[in-house]
Amino acid sequence: MLHQLFYVSVETHPLNDQDVEELLKKSREKNAELGITGILIYYKRHFLQILEGEKDNVFKLFFTIKSDQRHASVILIWDQPVEKRSFKDWTMAFLNLNKVDKSELAGFSEFLEKGFTTEITQEHLTMAEKLMVKFENYLSH
Repeated sequence: MLHQLFYVSVETHPLNDQDVEELLKKSREKNAELGITGILIYYKRHFLQILEGEKDNVFKLFFTIKSDQRHASVILIWDQPVEKRSFKDWTMAFLNLNKVDKSELAGFSEFLEKGFTTEITQEHLTMAEKLMVKFENYLSH
């Protein structure tokens, strides 16, 4: 059975482009070795990552990440069995949101920049909005 895990973390020191390239190269090699696919998003010193593969391998990699000196405050957001891979074509897809003109991205939410407006109540949030609230709370700590 396939398993999917989503976590967030904070970089322990600012990463330059070369650091990020090296991180991606090693991640992709390790993921290929373990049969892991996923995506890594880098935004405002934070990593958001989804890993998917065999449960034992996913957790083996997650515990390696938790002990990696480049990551701090590693928080597991969810883990769950899945029927198919969401990122089957990528040993590690990557998006550096710090280098993207977000105004040109279709459907990009400005929530992380502005927060919720008063007309949205906490009582009627979708699962995605609840996830964003958790992430915003995480960023503010």
